[in-house]
Amino acid sequence: MHSRDEHQSRSRAQWIILGAALQCIAFVSQADRANAQPVPETGTTLLEPITVTARNIEEEAKDVPFSVSPRRGEALREQDVGDTQALARGVPGFNHADTGLPFSNLVNIRGIGSSSALISPSVNYYIDGVPVPARMFDMPFGYVERIEVLRGPQGTHFGLNSQAGAVNIVTADPADTFGGNAGVLYGSNGRKEIDATVEGPINDMISGRLSGRLRDFDGDLANILWSAPGIVSSSQDVLRARTYGSLSSKLLFNFDDLGTLTLNGTLSRDRQNPSTGVWLDDPGFPRNAFNPLPELEGQTATFSAKYERDLEEAHFTVLSGYSYYDTQLDADIVDGFLGSAQTGAPGFMLQTPGLNVRRIDERSRQFNQEFRLDGETDGGTRWVAGVSGLYSYFDSTTDITSLAIDNGTYQSQIDTTNLAAFGEVTVPITERMNWIGGLRLTYEQKTFDGVFLGRKGALARFAEGGREDYLFPTGRTGLTYAVMDEVTAFATIARGEKTGGYLFYNQFASLGLPLSPFDSAETWSYEAGLKAGDLGGWLDLSTSVFYNDTKNEQLFTFNPVFGRFSVENADTRSYGAELEAIVRPTEAVSLGGSVSLLNAEITGGNALIRGNDVPYAPTFTTMLHAEYRRALSLGAQSGEVYLRSEWSYTGSRAIDPANSRALDSYDIANLRAGWQGEHWQISAAVENIFDEKYVTSAFQAGTNTTGSPVFAGIAGEGRTLSLSARVKF
Repeated sequence: MHSRDEHQSRSRAQWIILGAALQCIAFVSQADRANAQPVPETGTTLLEPITVTARNIEEEAKDVPFSVSPRRGEALREQDVGDTQALARGVPGFNHADTGLPFSNLVNIRGIGSSSALISPSVNYYIDGVPVPARMFDMPFGYVERIEVLRGPQGTHFGLNSQAGAVNIVTADPADTFGGNAGVLYGSNGRKEIDATVEGPINDMISGRLSGRLRDFDGDLANILWSAPGIVSSSQDVLRARTYGSLSSKLLFNFDDLGTLTLNGTLSRDRQNPSTGVWLDDPGFPRNAFNPLPELEGQTATFSAKYERDLEEAHFTVLSGYSYYDTQLDADIVDGFLGSAQTGAPGFMLQTPGLNVRRIDERSRQFNQEFRLDGETDGGTRWVAGVSGLYSYFDSTTDITSLAIDNGTYQSQIDTTNLAAFGEVTVPITERMNWIGGLRLTYEQKTFDGVFLGRKGALARFAEGGREDYLFPTGRTGLTYAVMDEVTAFATIARGEKTGGYLFYNQFASLGLPLSPFDSAETWSYEAGLKAGDLGGWLDLSTSVFYNDTKNEQLFTFNPVFGRFSVENADTRSYGAELEAIVRPTEAVSLGGSVSLLNAEITGGNALIRGNDVPYAPTFTTMLHAEYRRALSLGAQSGEVYLRSEWSYTGSRAIDPANSRALDSYDIANLRAGWQGEHWQISAAVENIFDEKYVTSAFQAGTNTTGSPVFAGIAGEGRTLSLSARVKF
């Protein structure tokens, strides 16, 4: 990691480059004014209204009575935003922590959310209305039409685990005419990607789309092996290698007056050599010393069916979904550098294969069903009402062989049944003012069973179990006011809740100590804001202030005496302000950015955490961009050339409720350029131009021989280059 002076000098250099890019763009745009050429329709920076379905009805983003950040799929692909980590950098208040394993990454919105993958996230993901299982939410994005990040409790329409917000992923319907596209990408560290899509009508009634994607990455983190104490036998950048493939299809049946039926399915396969944490204070940071290399394999599948029909007084929707998830992790528990820092022994002594290993097998099955009606009365009242049901089965087996802890296998099973009824109305009070009222009543039941089978130095067998039942309301009420046709003000109060339950792994099972259930987390959220869509033909703006009061937040805490983790319910409070804006001073220039100011504090709990910062909730984050586009024909192909610069900053953030360590702030600068035509396009990108070294997440791995803490974490990706091309037909 960089020294303070080096970090400051690099930050100044990034500001200089961003400023120079802005000046260059401004200079060129002034020259364009003299002989202005219209920007062709292929551009993606035009300020066209974005229609969203954040409330299960179609409306412009500026009319939604809470903060929502919609992102068009074409722009996401152009900016290489392919997962939550890249998406979160550009969405205010949306915080993501990469933990090295996709099923255990952490997210929170405005400081609400757990700091452990052993607890369900407080931000739920939906794909075409189907909830994604908690352990598979952070998969690479497919071919999407748009992504909507909804900030604040979404208890009315989404309910399940949406205490902090929701991410609504919408895939495009098949095109009316036959066509498709294919793309390739090659980048640093052996990054290779290929994808293809074919779509169009099959007959007069059916249209379809088939998409496939394959990604390969050779790895960017060194793994060290020793042949003797202090003698390195190999050092290869093989960690974080990944091969990922997915296949998705969508069929749309149009029955004319009898409605439409949409069938959607996705299959994926994932193979990785992940890093489970590097020693943060290693002079050679970042690097690992695993033997053998960690191996992760996973398979996912999602299927959904949606039937829609217009009735005389309402629009009727039936939505059914099924999700499958299966993963296996084999990992060396003790990294040579971390183990040496803790014990003082040379890393060579800790690299005997099979000495300290962990295997995790997880399976998940989830079924959901929803019936919904929506419509509008003669008086202009818009309404939505529905019922939903969900059943999920989750099975986890952890097998540990270790010299330091008791050996054995712990298997757990958690069954969840969720039933809900919900409704919302938007009632015009005056010509410009609307009242919004929504309520959801949820019943949820969780049953838990766990069995430990011990081996060397452990209890032979220990079984435990329990059942928890929950009945609770969530919802939102508030007002919107149309200041003018392009500007809307809103003020809302919302309640969100995430149920409690049991961890699916018991660290104390070998001692015969049962797990205790933790309580549900409840949030009251107060928000007011202003939104402008295409104001004056050159400005999109969304700004808000908020205050969140959370009772019994589910915080994951570390006990340094026992070296174990546990869940503690504690109250938290967060408040702040957010801003998103896109300005287009000329037809060729687009300037934009997002800013988040956040204060998130633990206000309850034990004396060791009370008054501390909420983990992974930075006080200040921002992302700025400047983009220039100009019409440019290549031979007979008309199109446009573009240049885009990006700068993002993430402030310092605590890693746990005890605030045992704060991660340094970091900033990243990217530069992208390309040409887009009607039938093909090419692009190049440099990300993390200054090769900033930073950490995305961290944890206390234990203590050293003097009792001082030893920390491990996940390093961010360094500077990368990529070239890509796409053809449309």
